[in-house]
Amino acid sequence: MKKIIALILLLVLWYFAGMHQQSAVMTVAVCALVVTVCNIIFVAVMKPKITPRIPPQENRFYKDTESTFRIVVNNKSRIPINRVCLRISMRYVTEKKGISKKLNAAAAAHDDTDAELYFRAPYCGMINAKLLRAEIYDYFSFFSAKRKFSDEGQNIYIYPKPVEMRIIMPPFGSYTANAIVESSSNHSGDDHSEIRLVREYRDGDLIRHMHRNYSAKTEKIWIKEYNKENDYIFDLFIDTSDTEINTELLDALYEIVCSITSSLVKFEVIVRVQWYDRNIKGMNMVSVWNESSIDEMIPLLYRSDLRCTSDEFSAADSSVGMLINSKLEWFFLGQHVFSFTYGNLQKELCGNVFDLRR
Repeated sequence: MKKIIALILLLVLWYFAGMHQQSAVMTVAVCALVVTVCNIIFVAVMKPKITPRIPPQENRFYKDTESTFRIVVNNKSRIPINRVCLRISMRYVTEKKGISKKLNAAAAAHDDTDAELYFRAPYCGMINAKLLRAEIYDYFSFFSAKRKFSDEGQNIYIYPKPVEMRIIMPPFGSYTANAIVESSSNHSGDDHSEIRLVREYRDGDLIRHMHRNYSAKTEKIWIKEYNKENDYIFDLFIDTSDTEINTELLDALYEIVCSITSSLVKFEVIVRVQWYDRNIKGMNMVSVWNESSIDEMIPLLYRSDLRCTSDEFSAADSSVGMLINSKLEWFFLGQHVFSFTYGNLQKELCGNVFDLRR
């Protein structure tokens, strides 16, 4: 609209200058024409020199919390730009369509300039943020040049806020179908600085927990687990078989799993979270025992393709341990513990007492 108004004013000015043959009006008209041409050339020249990008994000993003998303605008020229309009697409990886956001930024001369986009994510999960185009304006914001982008974007993780659940623990024991190899140490560990359990590597384990000496002797990769004498060990399965995966369902599953694991680790419990991952065509597993290990589990869980059939999931023995299914039902040792509802999830997580002794 501004461009059309500017051109109309220029034509009117030329008309009056020609009709009245006033040298002053003609000078103004010529100057306006020169400025217009210079502005058009300016945005055309600056178009390839302005390159915005989405860097890895340092902030932690939480569901239903207003957050700032960082974007960097690089200016390769020595001329500063007052206005660069960025169009950013933000889409959950489980959705076909996303939302488009508009951000006005500036670009300092021959330097990187930071811009912040404010957004609020309604669900837990992984969002793909992608730059669609940049529109570079002249100093009067009359003329602009568009530059489109086709990069893959940057994935950002929207973390849930775990709820502290009131859980009554079952008798001491190992609630897992897989045997764990004990280390050869004869001394019981009194803290997590001593190795208490050693087992073979499984997909999803952290390489930094590898037992290097033991792995070198046996020519297999073995993983260290840290344990106390009174530790529990649980398997927690996520069952999404024969269910159409959608963002709302995954949001509820992520919240339940994170709340259960964060509540259990306070009892010095090792929880082995397992799910079928279509990307690897098999079961994936991560062991968690503290808050930091839960934070490491979440990105891996988000990157996984949880779609599976009953036959694919049946390869895991989920009768021993815990199970959360796509109906938001919680089972322990095959016994029903609780059925959650999505609309009332937060109140159910923190307002009930979950007795696992039954």
